[in-house]
Amino acid sequence: MENECATLRARVAELEARLAARSPVVTNGHHRETIPADHEAETRLLRAAVHNLADAVVICNREGRTIHFNAAATAIFGELSRETTSEELSTRYGLFHPDGVTRIAADDLPSHRALRGETVDGIELVVRREGLRACVYVECSARCIRDADGSICGAVVVCRDLGERRRYEAERERRLRAEEERLAAEKERLRMARILRSLLDHLDIIVWATDEKGVFTFHDGRGAESAGLSRGWLLGKNARDVYADNSIIHDALAGIPGHDRNEVHGVAWEHWAIPMNDDGVNSGVIGLSLNITEAHHAKQELEAKLALIQRQQEVIFNLETPIIQVWDRVLTLPMVGVVDSQRAARVTNNVLAEVSRTQARFAILDLTGVDVVDTATAGHVLNIIAAIRLLGAEGIITGIRPNVAQTMISLGLDLSRVRTFATLRDGLSLAIRNLGGTAGSTYGAGARPARFSRPG
Repeated sequence: MENECATLRARVAELEARLAARSPVVTNGHHRETIPADHEAETRLLRAAVHNLADAVVICNREGRTIHFNAAATAIFGELSRETTSEELSTRYGLFHPDGVTRIAADDLPSHRALRGETVDGIELVVRREGLRACVYVECSARCIRDADGSICGAVVVCRDLGERRRYEAERERRLRAEEERLAAEKERLRMARILRSLLDHLDIIVWATDEKGVFTFHDGRGAESAGLSRGWLLGKNARDVYADNSIIHDALAGIPGHDRNEVHGVAWEHWAIPMNDDGVNSGVIGLSLNITEAHHAKQELEAKLALIQRQQEVIFNLETPIIQVWDRVLTLPMVGVVDSQRAARVTNNVLAEVSRTQARFAILDLTGVDVVDTATAGHVLNIIAAIRLLGAEGIITGIRPNVAQTMISLGLDLSRVRTFATLRDGLSLAIRNLGGTAGSTYGAGARPARFSRPG
Protein backbone atom coordinates (compact mmCIF):
# COMPACT_ATOMS: atom_id res chain seq x y z
CA MET A 1 0.00 0.00 0.00
CA GLU A 2 2.82 2.41 0.89
CA ASN A 3 4.65 1.55 -2.31
CA GLU A 4 1.55 2.24 -4.38
CA CYS A 5 1.03 5.58 -2.63
CA ALA A 6 4.66 6.50 -3.21
CA THR A 7 4.35 5.64 -6.89
CA LEU A 8 1.15 7.67 -7.15
CA ARG A 9 2.75 10.61 -5.39
CA ALA A 10 5.73 10.50 -7.71
CA ARG A 11 3.45 10.37 -10.73
CA VAL A 12 1.35 13.23 -9.40
CA ALA A 13 4.48 15.25 -8.69
CA GLU A 14 5.73 14.67 -12.20
CA LEU A 15 2.43 15.71 -13.75
CA GLU A 16 2.13 18.73 -11.48
CA ALA A 17 5.63 19.77 -12.50
CA ARG A 18 4.67 19.59 -16.12
CA LEU A 19 1.59 21.63 -15.48
CA ALA A 20 3.54 24.18 -13.48
CA ALA A 21 6.12 24.50 -16.25
CA ARG A 22 3.43 25.14 -18.86
CA SER A 23 1.46 27.69 -16.87
CA PRO A 24 2.55 29.59 -13.75
CA VAL A 25 -0.99 30.71 -12.96
CA VAL A 26 -2.43 28.16 -10.53
CA THR A 27 -4.94 28.78 -7.73
CA ASN A 28 -6.15 26.08 -5.34
CA GLY A 29 -5.93 23.38 -7.96
CA HIS A 30 -7.73 25.34 -10.72
CA HIS A 31 -5.54 26.09 -13.77
CA ARG A 32 -6.21 28.82 -16.26
CA GLU A 33 -4.41 27.88 -19.43
CA THR A 34 -4.97 26.65 -22.94
CA ILE A 35 -4.18 22.95 -23.27
CA PRO A 36 -4.17 21.04 -26.48
CA ALA A 37 -7.37 19.12 -27.02
CA ASP A 38 -5.66 15.75 -26.89
CA HIS A 39 -4.38 16.41 -23.33
CA GLU A 40 -7.43 18.03 -21.76
CA ALA A 41 -9.05 14.82 -20.50
CA GLU A 42 -5.82 13.56 -18.95
CA THR A 43 -5.11 16.93 -17.36
CA ARG A 44 -8.57 17.14 -15.80
CA LEU A 45 -8.17 13.62 -14.47
CA LEU A 46 -4.80 14.38 -12.94
CA ARG A 47 -6.05 17.61 -11.39
CA ALA A 48 -9.05 15.82 -9.91
CA ALA A 49 -6.82 13.07 -8.56
CA VAL A 50 -4.44 15.52 -6.90
CA HIS A 51 -7.30 17.65 -5.58
CA ASN A 52 -9.02 14.67 -3.94
CA LEU A 53 -6.00 12.96 -2.42
CA ALA A 54 -6.39 12.27 1.30
CA ASP A 55 -2.89 13.63 1.89
CA ALA A 56 -2.18 17.31 1.59
CA VAL A 57 -0.19 18.24 -1.56
CA VAL A 58 1.67 21.57 -1.68
CA ILE A 59 3.63 22.70 -4.80
CA CYS A 60 6.13 25.55 -4.73
CA ASN A 61 7.92 27.29 -7.61
CA ARG A 62 11.66 27.76 -7.76
CA GLU A 63 11.44 30.95 -5.67
CA GLY A 64 9.75 29.04 -2.85
CA ARG A 65 6.33 30.63 -3.31
CA THR A 66 3.39 28.32 -2.90
CA ILE A 67 1.50 27.92 -6.15
CA HIS A 68 -0.84 25.01 -5.41
CA PHE A 69 -2.87 23.54 -2.54
CA ASN A 70 -5.13 20.56 -2.97
CA ALA A 71 -8.29 20.27 -0.87
CA ALA A 72 -6.56 18.45 2.00
CA ALA A 73 -3.83 21.12 2.12
CA THR A 74 -6.44 23.89 2.18
CA ALA A 75 -8.17 22.15 5.15
CA ILE A 76 -4.88 22.05 7.08
CA PHE A 77 -3.10 25.29 6.11
CA GLY A 78 -6.00 27.50 5.10
CA GLU A 79 -6.53 29.34 1.83
CA LEU A 80 -3.60 29.62 -0.57
CA SER A 81 -1.89 33.01 -0.65
CA ARG A 82 0.28 33.53 -3.70
CA GLU A 83 1.52 36.87 -2.41
CA THR A 84 3.19 35.26 0.63
CA THR A 85 6.96 35.20 0.26
CA SER A 86 9.02 32.17 1.17
CA GLU A 87 10.23 33.92 4.34
CA GLU A 88 6.62 34.55 5.43
CA LEU A 89 5.31 31.00 4.90
CA SER A 90 5.94 29.87 8.48
CA THR A 91 4.07 32.86 9.91
CA ARG A 92 1.29 32.87 7.30
CA TYR A 93 0.36 29.21 7.73
CA GLY A 94 1.27 28.78 11.41
CA LEU A 95 4.09 26.27 11.05
CA PHE A 96 5.91 25.19 14.24
CA HIS A 97 8.34 22.56 15.35
CA PRO A 98 6.85 19.51 17.14
CA ASP A 99 7.00 21.36 20.48
CA GLY A 100 4.22 23.62 19.17
CA VAL A 101 6.08 26.73 20.36
CA THR A 102 9.10 27.27 18.15
CA ARG A 103 8.34 28.55 14.66
CA ILE A 104 10.07 26.84 11.76
CA ALA A 105 12.63 29.01 10.04
CA ALA A 106 12.27 29.47 6.27
CA ASP A 107 15.42 27.49 5.52
CA ASP A 108 14.11 24.54 7.59
CA LEU A 109 10.80 24.25 5.73
CA PRO A 110 10.51 20.94 3.84
CA SER A 111 9.81 22.79 0.56
CA HIS A 112 12.95 24.95 0.89
CA ARG A 113 15.09 21.95 1.75
CA ALA A 114 13.73 20.16 -1.33
CA LEU A 115 14.55 23.22 -3.45
CA ARG A 116 18.14 22.78 -2.27
CA GLY A 117 18.09 19.24 -3.62
CA GLU A 118 17.60 17.47 -0.28
CA THR A 119 15.43 14.42 0.10
CA VAL A 120 13.02 15.06 2.96
CA ASP A 121 11.13 12.16 4.55
CA GLY A 122 8.96 11.95 7.69
CA ILE A 123 9.52 15.44 9.07
CA GLU A 124 6.96 16.28 11.77
CA LEU A 125 5.63 19.76 12.29
CA VAL A 126 2.69 21.42 14.00
CA VAL A 127 0.14 23.69 12.34
CA ARG A 128 -1.30 26.17 14.84
CA ARG A 129 -3.35 28.97 13.39
CA GLU A 130 -6.65 30.76 13.76
CA GLY A 131 -9.62 28.79 12.53
CA LEU A 132 -8.35 25.45 13.84
CA ARG A 133 -9.98 24.14 16.99
CA ALA A 134 -6.77 22.34 17.92
CA CYS A 135 -3.22 21.98 16.71
CA VAL A 136 -2.72 19.72 13.72
CA TYR A 137 0.29 17.42 13.76
CA VAL A 138 1.48 16.53 10.26
CA GLU A 139 4.24 14.45 8.76
CA CYS A 140 5.86 15.93 5.66
CA SER A 141 7.89 14.48 2.82
CA ALA A 142 9.30 16.71 0.05
CA ARG A 143 11.03 16.30 -3.29
CA CYS A 144 12.40 18.76 -5.79
CA ILE A 145 10.86 19.07 -9.27
CA ARG A 146 13.26 19.13 -12.21
CA ASP A 147 12.55 20.30 -15.76
CA ALA A 148 13.64 18.58 -18.94
CA ASP A 149 17.26 19.69 -18.65
CA GLY A 150 17.45 18.57 -15.00
CA SER A 151 17.32 21.97 -13.38
CA ILE A 152 15.27 22.38 -10.19
CA CYS A 153 12.16 24.33 -11.06
CA GLY A 154 10.06 23.74 -7.98
CA ALA A 155 9.21 21.39 -5.10
CA VAL A 156 6.31 19.24 -4.05
CA VAL A 157 5.46 18.55 -0.42
CA VAL A 158 3.12 15.79 0.69
CA CYS A 159 1.72 16.17 4.22
CA ARG A 160 -0.15 13.54 6.17
CA ASP A 161 -2.37 14.39 9.13
CA LEU A 162 -0.99 12.48 12.13
CA GLY A 163 -4.14 12.94 14.15
CA GLU A 164 -5.62 9.64 13.09
CA ARG A 165 -2.36 7.82 13.59
CA ARG A 166 -1.87 9.41 16.98
CA ARG A 167 -5.39 8.51 17.95
CA TYR A 168 -4.68 4.98 16.82
CA GLU A 169 -1.42 4.92 18.76
CA ALA A 170 -3.16 6.36 21.83
CA GLU A 171 -5.89 3.76 21.52
CA ARG A 172 -3.29 1.04 21.10
CA GLU A 173 -1.39 2.35 24.12
CA ARG A 174 -4.61 2.42 26.12
CA ARG A 175 -5.39 -1.15 25.13
CA LEU A 176 -1.86 -2.24 25.95
CA ARG A 177 -2.10 -0.63 29.38
CA ALA A 178 -5.50 -2.21 29.91
CA GLU A 179 -4.09 -5.58 28.92
CA GLU A 180 -1.11 -5.10 31.22
CA GLU A 181 -3.43 -4.17 34.06
CA ARG A 182 -5.60 -7.18 33.29
CA LEU A 183 -2.58 -9.48 33.28
CA ALA A 184 -1.29 -7.91 36.50
CA ALA A 185 -4.72 -8.33 38.12
CA GLU A 186 -4.89 -11.92 36.89
CA LYS A 187 -1.40 -12.55 38.25
CA GLU A 188 -2.42 -11.05 41.58
CA ARG A 189 -5.57 -13.20 41.63
CA LEU A 190 -3.49 -16.29 40.97
CA ARG A 191 -1.09 -15.30 43.73
CA MET A 192 -3.96 -14.77 46.18
CA ALA A 193 -5.48 -18.06 45.08
CA ARG A 194 -2.19 -19.86 45.80
CA ILE A 195 -2.00 -18.21 49.21
CA LEU A 196 -5.58 -19.18 49.99
CA ARG A 197 -4.98 -22.72 48.76
CA SER A 198 -1.89 -23.04 51.00
CA LEU A 199 -3.88 -21.80 54.00
CA LEU A 200 -6.77 -24.13 53.26
CA ASP A 201 -4.47 -27.12 52.84
CA HIS A 202 -2.25 -26.58 55.88
CA LEU A 203 -4.37 -24.85 58.55
CA ASP A 204 -7.21 -26.38 60.51
CA ILE A 205 -9.76 -23.90 59.13
CA ILE A 206 -12.83 -23.81 56.91
CA VAL A 207 -13.53 -20.92 54.57
CA TRP A 208 -17.08 -20.69 53.31
CA ALA A 209 -19.34 -18.33 51.43
CA THR A 210 -23.05 -18.07 50.68
CA ASP A 211 -25.15 -16.13 48.23
CA GLU A 212 -27.78 -13.62 49.30
CA LYS A 213 -30.27 -16.44 49.93
CA GLY A 214 -27.93 -18.30 52.27
CA VAL A 215 -26.99 -21.08 49.84
CA PHE A 216 -23.36 -22.17 50.23
CA THR A 217 -21.31 -21.34 47.13
CA PHE A 218 -17.89 -22.12 48.62
CA HIS A 219 -16.79 -24.58 51.28
CA ASP A 220 -13.19 -25.70 51.60
CA GLY A 221 -10.41 -26.20 54.10
CA ARG A 222 -8.62 -28.90 56.04
CA GLY A 223 -10.80 -28.12 59.04
CA ALA A 224 -13.72 -29.89 57.35
CA GLU A 225 -11.89 -33.19 57.79
CA SER A 226 -11.59 -32.52 61.54
CA ALA A 227 -15.37 -32.36 61.71
CA GLY A 228 -15.74 -35.58 59.73
CA LEU A 229 -16.96 -33.71 56.64
CA SER A 230 -15.62 -33.69 53.13
CA ARG A 231 -14.48 -30.48 51.49
CA GLY A 232 -17.34 -28.93 49.61
CA TRP A 233 -19.92 -30.94 51.55
CA LEU A 234 -22.03 -27.82 52.17
CA LEU A 235 -22.10 -26.65 48.54
CA GLY A 236 -25.65 -26.10 47.39
CA LYS A 237 -27.11 -26.43 50.89
CA ASN A 238 -28.89 -23.57 52.61
CA ALA A 239 -27.23 -22.28 55.77
CA ARG A 240 -30.63 -21.53 57.33
CA ASP A 241 -31.53 -25.21 57.05
CA VAL A 242 -28.20 -26.78 58.01
CA TYR A 243 -27.47 -24.41 60.89
CA ALA A 244 -30.92 -23.25 61.91
CA ASP A 245 -29.72 -22.27 65.40
CA ASN A 246 -26.56 -20.45 64.29
CA SER A 247 -27.35 -16.80 64.91
CA ILE A 248 -24.21 -15.29 63.35
CA ILE A 249 -25.09 -16.64 59.89
CA HIS A 250 -28.61 -15.26 60.14
CA ASP A 251 -27.27 -11.91 61.37
CA ALA A 252 -24.67 -11.78 58.60
CA LEU A 253 -27.33 -12.48 55.97
CA ALA A 254 -29.18 -9.51 57.47
CA GLY A 255 -26.06 -7.36 57.06
CA ILE A 256 -24.65 -7.63 60.60
CA PRO A 257 -21.12 -9.07 60.99
CA GLY A 258 -20.77 -11.72 63.67
CA HIS A 259 -18.24 -13.61 65.80
CA ASP A 260 -19.00 -16.64 67.95
CA ARG A 261 -17.61 -19.81 69.53
CA ASN A 262 -19.50 -23.07 69.75
CA GLU A 263 -19.22 -26.81 69.36
CA VAL A 264 -20.45 -28.32 66.10
CA HIS A 265 -19.89 -31.88 64.85
CA GLY A 266 -18.05 -32.64 68.12
CA VAL A 267 -15.43 -29.97 67.49
CA ALA A 268 -14.96 -26.59 69.19
CA TRP A 269 -15.04 -23.79 66.59
CA GLU A 270 -14.51 -20.07 66.45
CA HIS A 271 -16.55 -18.44 63.68
CA TRP A 272 -16.42 -15.14 61.84
CA ALA A 273 -19.16 -14.12 59.41
CA ILE A 274 -18.86 -10.99 57.26
CA PRO A 275 -21.66 -9.65 55.00
CA MET A 276 -20.73 -8.87 51.39
CA ASN A 277 -22.22 -5.83 49.68
CA ASP A 278 -22.24 -4.91 46.01
CA ASP A 279 -23.18 -1.25 45.59
CA GLY A 280 -25.10 -1.33 48.86
CA VAL A 281 -26.98 -4.54 48.03
CA ASN A 282 -26.44 -7.64 50.15
CA SER A 283 -24.80 -10.26 47.92
CA GLY A 284 -24.08 -12.95 50.49
CA VAL A 285 -21.81 -13.83 53.38
CA ILE A 286 -18.17 -14.86 53.59
CA GLY A 287 -16.98 -16.64 56.69
CA LEU A 288 -14.14 -18.45 58.37
CA SER A 289 -14.35 -21.21 60.95
CA LEU A 290 -11.26 -22.06 63.02
CA ASN A 291 -10.85 -25.36 64.84
CA ILE A 292 -10.01 -24.37 68.42
CA THR A 293 -10.63 -27.77 70.03
CA GLU A 294 -7.08 -28.10 71.31
CA ALA A 295 -7.01 -24.54 72.61
CA HIS A 296 -10.51 -25.02 74.09
CA HIS A 297 -9.41 -28.12 75.99
CA ALA A 298 -6.24 -26.37 77.13
CA LYS A 299 -8.36 -23.46 78.35
CA GLN A 300 -10.66 -25.80 80.23
CA GLU A 301 -7.68 -27.52 81.85
CA LEU A 302 -6.17 -24.16 82.75
CA GLU A 303 -9.45 -22.93 84.22
CA ALA A 304 -9.72 -26.13 86.25
CA LYS A 305 -6.17 -25.68 87.54
CA LEU A 306 -6.86 -22.03 88.38
CA ALA A 307 -10.00 -23.03 90.25
CA LEU A 308 -8.02 -25.65 92.19
CA ILE A 309 -5.30 -23.11 92.99
CA GLN A 310 -7.95 -20.67 94.14
CA ARG A 311 -9.49 -23.27 96.44
CA GLN A 312 -6.06 -24.15 97.77
CA GLN A 313 -5.34 -20.48 98.38
CA GLU A 314 -8.57 -20.17 100.30
CA VAL A 315 -7.59 -23.17 102.45
CA ILE A 316 -4.12 -21.74 103.00
CA PHE A 317 -5.62 -18.37 103.81
CA ASN A 318 -7.94 -19.92 106.33
CA LEU A 319 -5.07 -21.91 107.82
CA GLU A 320 -2.66 -18.98 108.07
CA THR A 321 -5.23 -16.74 109.76
CA PRO A 322 -7.53 -19.09 111.70
CA ILE A 323 -9.89 -17.40 114.15
CA ILE A 324 -11.20 -19.81 116.82
CA GLN A 325 -14.00 -19.06 119.27
CA VAL A 326 -12.72 -21.03 122.29
CA TRP A 327 -15.26 -19.70 124.77
CA ASP A 328 -18.35 -17.63 124.75
CA ARG A 329 -17.23 -14.16 123.60
CA VAL A 330 -13.56 -15.23 123.58
CA LEU A 331 -11.62 -15.47 120.28
CA THR A 332 -8.11 -16.78 119.68
CA LEU A 333 -5.88 -16.12 116.68
CA PRO A 334 -2.75 -18.31 116.43
CA MET A 335 -0.07 -16.48 114.42
CA VAL A 336 2.46 -18.65 112.55
CA GLY A 337 5.33 -17.58 110.32
CA VAL A 338 5.98 -14.08 109.06
CA VAL A 339 3.41 -11.33 109.47
CA ASP A 340 3.76 -8.99 106.48
CA SER A 341 1.59 -6.05 105.50
CA GLN A 342 -0.74 -8.08 103.27
CA ARG A 343 -1.25 -10.78 105.89
CA ALA A 344 -1.70 -8.21 108.67
CA ALA A 345 -4.43 -6.51 106.65
CA ARG A 346 -6.27 -9.82 106.17
CA VAL A 347 -5.89 -10.68 109.89
CA THR A 348 -7.17 -7.25 110.92
CA ASN A 349 -10.20 -7.47 108.65
CA ASN A 350 -11.08 -10.99 109.76
CA VAL A 351 -10.57 -10.35 113.49
CA LEU A 352 -12.61 -7.17 113.45
CA ALA A 353 -15.38 -8.87 111.53
CA GLU A 354 -15.47 -11.78 113.99
CA VAL A 355 -15.34 -9.50 117.03
CA SER A 356 -18.26 -7.55 115.68
CA ARG A 357 -20.22 -10.65 114.68
CA THR A 358 -19.74 -12.58 117.95
CA GLN A 359 -19.75 -9.53 120.27
CA ALA A 360 -16.49 -10.87 121.70
CA ARG A 361 -15.01 -9.35 124.86
CA PHE A 362 -11.50 -10.78 124.39
CA ALA A 363 -9.36 -11.49 121.35
CA ILE A 364 -6.12 -13.40 122.04
CA LEU A 365 -3.23 -13.15 119.54
CA ASP A 366 -0.95 -16.13 120.16
CA LEU A 367 2.60 -15.50 118.86
CA THR A 368 3.95 -18.93 119.78
CA GLY A 369 4.56 -19.73 116.10
CA VAL A 370 6.27 -16.44 115.28
CA ASP A 371 10.07 -16.91 115.29
CA VAL A 372 11.18 -13.52 114.03
CA VAL A 373 9.81 -10.09 114.78
CA ASP A 374 10.98 -6.90 113.13
CA THR A 375 9.72 -3.37 113.41
CA ALA A 376 7.07 -3.91 110.69
CA THR A 377 5.74 -7.14 112.28
CA ALA A 378 5.58 -5.61 115.77
CA GLY A 379 3.81 -2.59 114.32
CA HIS A 380 1.24 -4.80 112.62
CA VAL A 381 0.56 -6.66 115.90
CA LEU A 382 0.08 -3.42 117.83
CA ASN A 383 -2.23 -2.08 115.10
CA ILE A 384 -4.39 -5.20 115.39
CA ILE A 385 -4.63 -4.80 119.19
CA ALA A 386 -5.54 -1.09 118.81
CA ALA A 387 -8.26 -1.89 116.24
CA ILE A 388 -9.74 -4.54 118.58
CA ARG A 389 -9.82 -2.05 121.44
CA LEU A 390 -11.76 0.44 119.28
CA LEU A 391 -14.55 -2.15 118.97
CA GLY A 392 -14.89 -2.39 122.76
CA ALA A 393 -12.99 -5.68 123.13
CA GLU A 394 -9.65 -6.30 124.76
CA GLY A 395 -6.69 -7.64 122.86
CA ILE A 396 -4.29 -10.01 124.61
CA ILE A 397 -0.88 -11.20 123.33
CA THR A 398 0.39 -14.63 124.40
CA GLY A 399 3.30 -16.92 123.62
CA ILE A 400 6.05 -14.36 123.06
CA ARG A 401 9.35 -16.24 122.70
CA PRO A 402 12.49 -15.02 124.46
CA ASN A 403 14.25 -13.96 121.27
CA VAL A 404 11.11 -12.14 120.17
CA ALA A 405 10.91 -10.43 123.58
CA GLN A 406 14.54 -9.31 123.28
CA THR A 407 13.86 -7.95 119.81
CA MET A 408 10.84 -5.99 121.00
CA ILE A 409 12.88 -4.54 123.90
CA SER A 410 15.68 -3.52 121.56
CA LEU A 411 13.17 -1.91 119.21
CA GLY A 412 11.83 0.18 122.10
CA LEU A 413 8.21 -0.71 121.46
CA ASP A 414 5.68 0.60 123.98
CA LEU A 415 3.58 -2.36 125.18
CA SER A 416 2.52 -0.77 128.45
CA ARG A 417 -1.15 -0.80 127.48
CA VAL A 418 -1.11 -4.36 126.11
CA ARG A 419 -1.74 -7.41 128.30
CA THR A 420 0.75 -10.18 127.62
CA PHE A 421 0.95 -13.74 128.99
CA ALA A 422 3.49 -16.47 128.67
CA THR A 423 1.06 -19.07 127.31
CA LEU A 424 -2.26 -19.22 125.57
CA ARG A 425 -3.65 -21.07 128.59
CA ASP A 426 -2.90 -18.12 130.86
CA GLY A 427 -4.63 -15.74 128.51
CA LEU A 428 -7.69 -17.98 128.30
CA SER A 429 -7.82 -18.25 132.10
CA LEU A 430 -7.89 -14.50 132.44
CA ALA A 431 -10.64 -14.13 129.87
CA ILE A 432 -12.78 -16.90 131.38
CA ARG A 433 -12.41 -15.57 134.93
CA ASN A 434 -13.39 -12.07 133.89
CA LEU A 435 -16.39 -13.33 131.97
CA GLY A 436 -17.42 -15.61 134.86
CA GLY A 437 -16.90 -13.00 137.63
CA THR A 438 -14.39 -15.23 139.49
CA ALA A 439 -12.62 -13.43 142.38
CA GLY A 440 -8.89 -13.30 142.62
CA SER A 441 -6.08 -11.73 140.79
CA THR A 442 -7.16 -10.21 137.63
CA TYR A 443 -4.23 -11.72 135.81
CA GLY A 444 -4.46 -15.19 137.34
CA ALA A 445 -1.71 -17.36 138.75
CA GLY A 446 1.62 -16.65 137.20
CA ALA A 447 0.22 -13.92 134.96
CA ARG A 448 1.82 -10.58 135.03
CA PRO A 449 1.33 -7.51 132.95
CA ALA A 450 4.37 -6.86 130.81
CA ARG A 451 6.17 -3.58 130.95
CA PHE A 452 8.79 -3.14 128.27
CA SER A 453 11.04 -0.19 127.71
CA ARG A 454 14.50 0.47 126.32
CA PRO A 455 17.26 -0.35 128.88
CA GLY A 456 19.22 2.42 130.55
